[in-house]
Amino acid sequence: MTSTAFEGFWPQGKTCAAIVSVIFDDGLDAVAQAPDLKGRSKSFSVWQYGVTRGIERLCNAFAHAGISTSWFVPGIVAEKHEQLLRAVVSPHHEIESHGWDFERYDAISAPEAVDLLKRSRERLSAIASNEVSGFRLPAGNWPRHFDRLLVEAGYSWSASLNGDDVPYSHSSSLVEVPVHIELEDRPYFQFNFTPAFPKGQSRIPSYEAVLGNWIAEFDAYRKYGLCYVIQLRPEWTGTPGRIALVEALLAHITSFDDVWLATAADVARWHADKGLAASGDHPINVYEDYVDEERSRER
Repeated sequence: MTSTAFEGFWPQGKTCAAIVSVIFDDGLDAVAQAPDLKGRSKSFSVWQYGVTRGIERLCNAFAHAGISTSWFVPGIVAEKHEQLLRAVVSPHHEIESHGWDFERYDAISAPEAVDLLKRSRERLSAIASNEVSGFRLPAGNWPRHFDRLLVEAGYSWSASLNGDDVPYSHSSSLVEVPVHIELEDRPYFQFNFTPAFPKGQSRIPSYEAVLGNWIAEFDAYRKYGLCYVIQLRPEWTGTPGRIALVEALLAHITSFDDVWLATAADVARWHADKGLAASGDHPINVYEDYVDEERSRER
């Protein structure tokens, strides 16, 4: 791929796209792995820090940078922190679905999945200033044809899968905005002694190294004309020291006038309007063909 492979691909003559997203689970991700965590106030407070301090610091950083962001929130968290989220999303930020209660959609039936997806969307819509149209998988694997269930439940895009560096469309027309783990904060900063997060311990690298990684990735995405998606969590990058990493990253991104800094919904709508279908050799289609072939062999 050359640096001109996506020339003219983005709107307004921009070279690349950049999305800043926030994942606000309020500890549901940790409780899903260690159910007894709710009864352990010392450990659970590590995740509660996001509400106490982290969200305010992230919002201040976004306001200083003058950007709009995409927040992925479970429905049950929206019920618990409705007033906080109203204050967050009303000025410049969109709120999107992160499921209902951090459920695994690969472990429940299709009707149950659709019901929970609709329930989440309806609850978030009561808070959001935007039309809730996007989804991020909370846990587990992406069930086959899950895109069809999302469309049935009223969603038009997802930011859950990998497989590319630019948006692509599922066969159902659901737009996928790809995300990558190296552009999350949790793999670098999540840490707790008991229960052990991560298992085996040892994490929290040099802050300068993390910022270097994120900037190096952004520079490469810009060079090749791709879609950069940073994923932040208030409990991990909302600390007094780490918020400086967010501020430095945003200062770097906004220093270029050829970057389309947009919300995930903006990017998804733009891609849908272009009507681009994923090619036959795209990973999402290769996977479908592989599963069909394996099932035909089993018959």
